Amino acid sequence: MSWYEALLQRAEAAYVRGDTETAVDLFEEAERRALAEGDQDRSDRAYCNRSTILIDLERGSECIPRLKQILLRSRDDLTRWMASYATAMASYMASDLDVARAYARRARDLAALLADPVRIAATTNLQGNVAMLTSEFEEAKWAYEQALLTYDGRDGHDGLMAAQIRDNLGYVHLCTDRLASGIQLCDQARSEMETLGAEHYLQQPLQDLCYGYLLSNDLETARECGEQSFALAVEIDDRLVVKNCLFLLAEIAVRQDDRFRARRFLSELARYYPELAISDELIDVFMDMDLTRVVNLRG
Repeated sequence: MSWYEALLQRAEAAYVRGDTETAVDLFEEAERRALAEGDQDRSDRAYCNRSTILIDLERGSECIPRLKQILLRSRDDLTRWMASYATAMASYMASDLDVARAYARRARDLAALLADPVRIAATTNLQGNVAMLTSEFEEAKWAYEQALLTYDGRDGHDGLMAAQIRDNLGYVHLCTDRLASGIQLCDQARSEMETLGAEHYLQQPLQDLCYGYLLSNDLETARECGEQSFALAVEIDDRLVVKNCLFLLAEIAVRQDDRFRARRFLSELARYYPELAISDELIDVFMDMDLTRVVNLRG
């Protein structure tokens, strides 16, 4: 095994166990050493890997110009796939869905040229994510099911991807009134992440389970899942899940006739997100409406 492959393996292992800073540093080391040896493609690939992690952490907006430059400059299909995939992911995170869809299509075409089932599946999963944000649930369902055909049964990073995709598919089921199967899929994803030792990713399946149990009117189980998800999201500063959980926990409290607790959750939401300008009057409005129809767990 070359030094480059060894560094990438260490970086991927660090990412799976949640040590994202170490993963970023290792990819940066691979990028720097490859460039010093005059290997532009391997340097660019390491940069794309590093960018993907930074984008996932919502710290990758500055990566986009160089990713586009790599896509235009490189003649290597794998490098171009990585650049187009990372650009699509960054655009998706920024809710620039037309751009995300365009770069995801380009990435899928390049993955097909590579005849690489894992990269085809990764791109298909991203297309499913874009479809979810536009409420195209059947398209998202198809995309996640196709991606799972490739990722299922793998370990390491690919095993984590399978669990995340399964959770996304479960959420699609919840959004389309397939509550029993949705809860089952999300719970399986949670179990798989625990088996992989990837507890730092549990906040999303727990959030989705909270939503599913709430829709099923199993309020105590929904509350337990929501509180666990909220605690994990606060710990790792996952602002979207924090916001979602506060909405869901407030709705659970209202349905349990505990308006004091519901008001506390919504007031906490106002402290977390002062930009939302949540006033006492708006809290009163929220408490008299079904918050499951307000919150979008994916964006």
